[in-house]
Parts: sequence; C-alpha cells; structure tokens
Amino acid sequence: MKPAILYFLAAMATLLQVPVSADSSGREWLERMSAAAQSLNYTGTFVYQRQGLMDVMQIVHVSDEEGERERLFSLTGPKREVLRDNQAVTCIMDDQHSVLVSKARPRATLPAGFPSELSELEQHYIFKVGGEDRVAGLDCRQVEVKPRDRFRYGRTLCVHEDTYLLLRSKLIDGDGVPIEQVLFTSVDFPDSIPEKELLPGLSGAGFTWKREPEHRDQPRDSAWKVLQVPPGFMLTDHRWHRLSEHQEGVEHRMYSDGLASVSVYIEKSGQEDDYSGVASRGGLNAYGTMTNGYHVTVVGEVPLQTVELIARSVSAR
Repeated sequence: MKPAILYFLAAMATLLQVPVSADSSGREWLERMSAAAQSLNYTGTFVYQRQGLMDVMQIVHVSDEEGERERLFSLTGPKREVLRDNQAVTCIMDDQHSVLVSKARPRATLPAGFPSELSELEQHYIFKVGGEDRVAGLDCRQVEVKPRDRFRYGRTLCVHEDTYLLLRSKLIDGDGVPIEQVLFTSVDFPDSIPEKELLPGLSGAGFTWKREPEHRDQPRDSAWKVLQVPPGFMLTDHRWHRLSEHQEGVEHRMYSDGLASVSVYIEKSGQEDDYSGVASRGGLNAYGTMTNGYHVTVVGEVPLQTVELIARSVSAR
C-alpha cells in the first residue's frame, strides 16, 4: 500500500465530545484529529493523485464491541485489497498472485501518523488554522503543517468540522508546491455496517501466501551505525528480516520525528558492482548506495536531501 494512503488512514480521527471552534489553534485541531480512538463507522471513496496519475480506492471502516476492522480495496488499476483487524493485516494482490499476512500494529506506529501528543512536533513544524472549505460535499477546516527546515515536507489538511475526520491531505514541498494529494470524493457515516462489507472480494485461491514469522529475530548487536539524521528524528524501530534461517537477512531501522518517517535497509550484496542511485514517486524518495559489499537503501516520504544525508552517513563500526 502506498505511504501517502497509509498516512491518510493513520491520521483519520474520530467523533469527539469536545467541539473545536474556528478560532482554536492548529495544534488543537490536530490533537482532536489524531485522537484516533477509531470509534467511528464510515464508508467512502477516495483518490490518490501524484505526478499526473490517479488511483481510486474504497474504504469500509467499522468499530464495535469486536474491535476495529477495516477493508480497503482498489477501484482502478490492479485488483488489490487490504483487510485489517486487531490481530492481522492481510494484503491480497491479484496482479502478483500473492497474499501477505502480517501482524496488526497500533495505528500510532504507522509511518507518518500523527502522534497523540504534538508538543514535541512544534519544535520542527508550525501549525496554523486556515479557512473553511468543502470536500465530498462536507464542510471542513483547513489546517497547515509547515516544516521549520527543508528536511521534511509540509502538509495542508482539511478536517471535517463535525466529526474531525480527515477529508483531504496535500503533501507540500519546500517551494510550497503540492506533490501529491489524497481526498475523499464521497463518505458516509452509517450507524452500523453489515459484516459482508468487510469480506474480501478476492479469494486468494491459488495465490502464494507469505506470513510474517510468529517471533521476529531477537535484537542483536549491529555491525553498522547511522552517524547523521536530521534534528528531531529518533530511532523508533530496529529489527532483522529473514526469509530463512540460512540467510543473513536484511537489517531494518526506522527513524521518525513523530510525523515523517524514514527506513534504512542494509543487506549483503550478491554482486560486486557498486550501486548508487535515486528514485522518486510522488512524495516518496529513495537513495541507494554500496558500502563494504553491502547495499544501503534509505526510503521515506521526505525530501531527497534527507534520505541522501542519512544514506551517506551509514558506516561499518
């Protein structure tokens, strides 16, 4: 699933008892939006736009006595579905004839999800309430998130004034130009949603199934160190991924400032040729290089200079 869409879903908030007035601070709007109790039932269609391309997706979200459940499926391009409940996240990809099952993790750990406490973010971002707007026929309030440096992107959000659901999110580069946009084109808030709406449309029969191991590798000393990250970015996750016991696997580190996140992947190279290059898609940037026979790849929804800075600072201990 695309990082912008993950961010959009992670930042969606729920109906709160305390109203937010138009003259409230940007921080207050975001705190309510990011409360993320996930207690709201909603269904809707949204689009993801970047670089002249557009994907359309449908979402069904339920929160009841059984917990929080969600179904997300594509309406354009390859047929793909994501099913999420309290235990697992299942990705069904018809074009690749594969199913990936991983453990469900709290929404707050998703890349670029707003944290519940925003005070530390104000060291690196400025929050400002804008004017009124309408998205999917609903009144919403614009909230700007401006970075204090060029190591992170800004965002312009439109938050539903009645439920605080995030209706539109624009990713903004350092020159103030929108890079990509995710927005609802229609959304409803039913009191209840039939169970059948949460069932997959793709059976996965005959597909290759890949499941996350029940127990991940225990933390161990790393032969690598990351010498430089932008101010405010902290190590939030560190693990090894292995497809078999006979492989060294891939070392993965995640750094986040509470809003933006960057992943660092380090793996043994099977080739002697040096590799270095950049890749971009919408707001997602990646930088790859070779160090002592290892591939180092840094990827995140941050400016290119950020992933390059981090990648060039990776060195052996």
